[in-house]
Amino acid sequence: MYTRVETSVAVQQLANGLHHAGRDRPWVVVSSPFGTAVPEIGIDQLAGQIGDVARVFLIGTGELTRQLGDLLPAQFQVYGSAGRSYPVGDAFAELSRSRLRFTHGDPQHATDQLVTDALAHAHQAGLFALAPASVITVNGTVKGFMLGGSRALVELDGGGMATVWQELTYPPVPLDWTLKPGQRIQGALDAPTHRLNVEIKPPSVAAIARRYPHGSITLALVQKVSARRAVLALHPHLALTITRADISANPLDQVDALLSEGDVVAARVIHLPSGALHLCLSDVDDDETVLPPLCAVRNGPPWLQENRPLLPLVEEDEGAAAVVELDGQPALVGASASTGHRVVVDLVAAGPAAGAAGLFGSAGAAGASALITAGPTSDRLHPRPSPGPGRVHALRPATTGAIPFRVTPTPAPAPHSALQSTQLSLAEAKSRIVRLETQLVEAGATDSDIAKLREQARSAQMQLRDTLVELATLRHTVAELRDDQRAQRRMLRESRRTAPAHAAVSEYESRRGAWEEPSGWVRHEILLAWVDRVPESDREEWKLPQSYVLGERFAESLTGLDDGQLAKAFKASVDVLTGRVKTLQGRHLHALRQGAGPADPHLLRWDGARCMRVSIEQNTPAARRMHFWQLPDGGIELGRIVTHDDMEA
Repeated sequence: MYTRVETSVAVQQLANGLHHAGRDRPWVVVSSPFGTAVPEIGIDQLAGQIGDVARVFLIGTGELTRQLGDLLPAQFQVYGSAGRSYPVGDAFAELSRSRLRFTHGDPQHATDQLVTDALAHAHQAGLFALAPASVITVNGTVKGFMLGGSRALVELDGGGMATVWQELTYPPVPLDWTLKPGQRIQGALDAPTHRLNVEIKPPSVAAIARRYPHGSITLALVQKVSARRAVLALHPHLALTITRADISANPLDQVDALLSEGDVVAARVIHLPSGALHLCLSDVDDDETVLPPLCAVRNGPPWLQENRPLLPLVEEDEGAAAVVELDGQPALVGASASTGHRVVVDLVAAGPAAGAAGLFGSAGAAGASALITAGPTSDRLHPRPSPGPGRVHALRPATTGAIPFRVTPTPAPAPHSALQSTQLSLAEAKSRIVRLETQLVEAGATDSDIAKLREQARSAQMQLRDTLVELATLRHTVAELRDDQRAQRRMLRESRRTAPAHAAVSEYESRRGAWEEPSGWVRHEILLAWVDRVPESDREEWKLPQSYVLGERFAESLTGLDDGQLAKAFKASVDVLTGRVKTLQGRHLHALRQGAGPADPHLLRWDGARCMRVSIEQNTPAARRMHFWQLPDGGIELGRIVTHDDMEA
């Protein structure tokens, strides 16, 4: 069921409800086209699919929508056959959370978008945590994905099919990050809608701590970034906050210059004395072992992968248009087109009322050939399904072959931008011109007066076309800049961990020259490494001993190492001297034996000291190792840096 808004009093009540912060569910408002009470959007379908978790309203475009617009913040109005879902809480806090969905000649697509928006808002409000009586627990097998990967099709064990919705499964994480074909799953099935909820209770901090021992490395998703802080997630529902000191020792660095939202980064898991967990990126070496990320859904794949960032969603109706030349005149076609292709179009309408199709000229010009001169806004946009017979066309590359393609009758605006303002202005202008034409005819106006109004409509369409072209170019540029910026941040972040080996002047060599004795330089570097490697909150637990022994060959064994290898050697020295090495699995701490056999006795020195071995590098040729002596009194003597095959004490 849905509610019709037909009076000024009802408009006031609707506006009051949208402003009410205590509203317990999303409200969806759908407008009918000007001059009719019948909406283009499938309002009965909306009510059937989301009526259990949202309220649906229908309002006619005209005086009532103008009244509603006056009662809402700017750009949050609804009119012109479009619809909008308003989330719970402060519905007007962020425009991107409440998008205006136009039909653009495809009412079903707009209906599906509103269903998606409303379900996402209901999920955020926690409405699916309270299972209705119609929900039952079922088991099934994931068969595949559909609708651009936003839905997963599941074959139920007892027969029948169900769908998993991305909006209800750790949004905005893509479904193929948490599910895979052939996966066995269990979930809560809402029988009337066939929606299957497979979210599981997030792991506790204690469970995470058991999975990732102190000092181990795993992957984390960067969820939020500011100048001083970042929020990283080990699980979609378990996020930890880090600061600049956890990423870089340089006090001049800013976090948002080193990380981008959506990055997947390797992070060291730190167990704090309080029992809480913390993450650190500054001391993670490229060759350290990375433990597998968690599975967000039981039996599913690890939800994170290296070099697979969570990119911002680019919706397929944003800028979904390309510009073509038809007999020397510009025109607009759908987002499936690519620059340089030739498209065959069957024109189904003409005149200002036909939207972008009106730019093509007179009706009946079927089979016209056009060359695409400006492509769609994003290569990642998916072609929208064909609205019906008679509108499927052939997109022909310059060579051979053909792929499906549809002409978009009306160009799609980019929400919340200059393009949207143009679209809204155009819709208003068209309605006003139609009314004025009727009044002029009734008043006996001349054809020239009506021609002027038609020219205004044509100019508005040309303005919209130019805006689309400009927006497409800008979006392409922004996408390229965003990718470049992400890569530059990654390189800068990595440079903060290890000085580049090809630096013109080695920072270690520079400091080394200030010491007459190599041993003094080594102790100084170990102290600096301790300050960088151990957070201030942990320094009481992992103290650097006041006295320790440097073996006669330790300083000499550092000769020939580049800055990156020296940094790793001094980090390993800190781990050994503080005792932290016992908690770090990646160090592979073990005693050196007198022979190669596992039963050979440990290598002992004349004074009873035991020779120990730890890893400095991994997965690299001639990987470095450190030998040190565990003294009988509990002290440490650093022995020397060796290669993987060197087993001499």
